Amino acid sequence: MKTKTTLSILAVGAAISALADPVVQSVEMAQADDRTVTITYTLSESPAVVTLDIKTNATGESIGGENIHYVTGDVNKKVSGKPTYTITWRPDFSWQGNLADVRAEVTAWPLDNTPDYMVVDLTASKTDNVRYYASTNFLPGGLMANRKYRTTSIVMRKILAKGVTWWMGSSNGDGGRTTGSQEIRHQVTLTNNYYIGVFEVSQTQWTLVQTARPDAAKFNLCGYRAMRPVEYVCYNEIRMAANSTSANANAKEWPEPPYTGSYLDLLRQKTDIDFDLPSDAEWEYACRAEHGDNEWNNGVAYTSSTLASTAPGRHNQNGGNNTTASNMGFANCPASIGTAVCGTYAPNDWGLYDMHGNVGEWCLDWYKADLTGTDGSVVTVQQTNRVRRSGLGSDAAVHLRSAARTGNAPGFQHQFIGFRLACRAGLK
Repeated sequence: MKTKTTLSILAVGAAISALADPVVQSVEMAQADDRTVTITYTLSESPAVVTLDIKTNATGESIGGENIHYVTGDVNKKVSGKPTYTITWRPDFSWQGNLADVRAEVTAWPLDNTPDYMVVDLTASKTDNVRYYASTNFLPGGLMANRKYRTTSIVMRKILAKGVTWWMGSSNGDGGRTTGSQEIRHQVTLTNNYYIGVFEVSQTQWTLVQTARPDAAKFNLCGYRAMRPVEYVCYNEIRMAANSTSANANAKEWPEPPYTGSYLDLLRQKTDIDFDLPSDAEWEYACRAEHGDNEWNNGVAYTSSTLASTAPGRHNQNGGNNTTASNMGFANCPASIGTAVCGTYAPNDWGLYDMHGNVGEWCLDWYKADLTGTDGSVVTVQQTNRVRRSGLGSDAAVHLRSAARTGNAPGFQHQFIGFRLACRAGLK
């Protein structure tokens, strides 16, 4: 066994807390001859979620999350019940700097204020399937470079929305505003923070839960299908029923849990996390990323003359319209045709991809065109259709704007309709 030598490194503890929440104490750091670093700490008021950063002694700046990917032990997850906790970091795999010049910063997060990113591994046991990270820089392998984040794991971004009052809808001066009542501008206040999917649910993330691909989905046979969004799924089979043809009479309306055998029911059983669809208001708030009236999530206002270049997503002028069998050659159609691989276009300022176009996304609400006077609560009074957001990849870009709303019957299926996940922030 290699002996460990105590480093002359300053190791500190920190807590993110609003009340008398968990506090990290007695942080110690030691290095083995092979540069393996062991960090130990104690924790008061557990359980808590714990994260690690490595900072320079000189400036207090992080060495970068990409240099701290190789960590194991009591880190990036909920911990409790130990007199002393241990983290192992392998800087030799990712960082060649001088260990004597850095310090460990261990942070404890209370369960009602968990870190910004939650990653759920669909292939792991539900007793050890959740990891938390302060930013995407800390995600092992990198968010876009590691395919598992669009296949076998679900990445969720925390949205701090509780108590925030904002304008939902569009004003009369917006360039592409839809005629009618469905975009009437009104103030809403959301009552919860929540996590929302960084990506749309991919075909792999569907089949790891529901096993079978939708029979009539056009892009099941395409190349790159593992990371394309699942499509041809209706609201019913996601939340309200065991399959697309089950009657709505069998459904459990939100806030009741999803119907037994639905995708969300099976996902909850698999992960022990209360996944659901985002509400209409939650979806739009996350899409806008605090850009107010701007109709694209990159902060650019909609203009008809430049829509092809400003719309940050798949639409009918950049590949979504070329979906005939002759154009696609289904067996290996390229990612530039049909639905885009999740994450093809730039994210919004909150790190969310494909909020405009690619696939239309189901929301919790029944579709009520005129929301004047509503406060952002989920519409639970039965209507004809359910809310669908984002716009289709085969739509004109004008239908991909942040405020654009429409609806479809709960049993409706389409080759450009899918969904993304949401869940309330905080652990059970």
